[in-house]
Amino acid sequence: MFRMRTIWWALLVLGMSLGATAQDQDKDSSQSQPQNPVPAPAFGQNAPILDPENPPVTGLDQPGLELRTATRSFISPAIQLSESAQTNGANQLGNNDLESVGRVLGALDLQQFWPKSDLFLEYLGGGAFYSSPYDVAQLQAFGVDAVTRWRTGQLTLRDSFSYLPDGSFQIGYGGTPGLGFANGGIGGLLGGIPGEEQFGNGAKDAIGDYPRLANTGVLDAVQAITPRSAITVAGGFANAHFFDSNCSVQGDLCLINSDQITAQGGYSHLLNRHDQIGVIYAFQLFQFPDVAGGQIYIHIANVRWSHTINGRLSLIVGVGPQYIELEQGGYYKKWSPSAKVQLRYKLGHASIVATYEKFTSAGSGFFLGADTQVGRLGYKRPLARTWDFYADLTYSNNKRLEISETFGAVGATSYNDGSAGVVFRKHLGRTFDFFGSYRFSELAFNAPPDVPGISGRGRIVQQHVGTIGVEWHPAPTRIE
Repeated sequence: MFRMRTIWWALLVLGMSLGATAQDQDKDSSQSQPQNPVPAPAFGQNAPILDPENPPVTGLDQPGLELRTATRSFISPAIQLSESAQTNGANQLGNNDLESVGRVLGALDLQQFWPKSDLFLEYLGGGAFYSSPYDVAQLQAFGVDAVTRWRTGQLTLRDSFSYLPDGSFQIGYGGTPGLGFANGGIGGLLGGIPGEEQFGNGAKDAIGDYPRLANTGVLDAVQAITPRSAITVAGGFANAHFFDSNCSVQGDLCLINSDQITAQGGYSHLLNRHDQIGVIYAFQLFQFPDVAGGQIYIHIANVRWSHTINGRLSLIVGVGPQYIELEQGGYYKKWSPSAKVQLRYKLGHASIVATYEKFTSAGSGFFLGADTQVGRLGYKRPLARTWDFYADLTYSNNKRLEISETFGAVGATSYNDGSAGVVFRKHLGRTFDFFGSYRFSELAFNAPPDVPGISGRGRIVQQHVGTIGVEWHPAPTRIE
């Protein structure tokens, strides 16, 4: 027993001696040899102005309030089947007939990540089946979002294409399958000029069931010039083309095609961790067919301020003048204000989005340009472990911009457009969702359309749409 204790004490003393000797040797070597310091991070890797959670206020990206998704490359398919009971399915003035519309949608998404580049692709395709009168129409949409980064900036290409059969600016009435950015418009364009989220919104509002094609492409770049300052530039093209709208046929509504070109540049400065200021200048050109005669030149200046708390709140406020030149059977000039306010707030599990914008739009096929004001309110939250709830409310006022009354789709000088909807979605396991939704929309002109054959049908288009559906989205297939 005494011998064992002696051995343990000897081992303990030996270990302590070896440890002390090693520390002395390390100390001596550190004093005799210069230490190699860790290289300082390169400018751009630690520039606060390039934080993706609080991007430059004059850029096109918006601060993220949701949790970051896993950076894994995958391919993911999805299929959605839905059936709607719908009043005024033909989207006509003064019509309240009830009919059913079935929709089949398929989605294919690609998400690919590289060390300095990301790529997102989505295709949506399917058909709508109308009961009265029986008809089948196709729905097509494609979206791409590609970004490449360097030490002090990034370059992003975004494009959205859609072909819709009935003028609706939503493909699905219960949410679209897939990632959801190939829905006929480019979402997330927060920091640019007012109305940029509706870039190419000539296909937003509608009368009748005229198919329309819309495409929007935007290329934007961000370049940090100091850790707290950055310049942003962007350019884009958008068009809206209406099919089967024959201006030579009596009693047919003559909708107006449009092209839109936008170029803008801005400067953003980070005041502190949460606040930014910025200034932005943009030039826009709206062009209409020769038969309509006309184009619009717009010069826009905006001062921007943002307040962001990562993961919780994002507030953007922008205001400034716009100078408008019209060439439509003459030459006209005018000044008007432009403004944008957007609040995104995450309260517990719920998310709230409220926006107001005042800008010049292409006129949605009704006017040769319009002075547009839009307000939106959206709400989303999970109701339980497997239930989600969505609600939204939208209202817009549009006043005819052109002076000449010799050409136009309608004889009115303004119209209001409003909609409200709710969606309940139930997750059935990992691969299936069931959803139910209701949406009401109203398009009201201040005077009946001055079109022979349809003038006596009133000035209001209303729709009630109730939808149920099921969606299948299997587990993504990794490709790395």
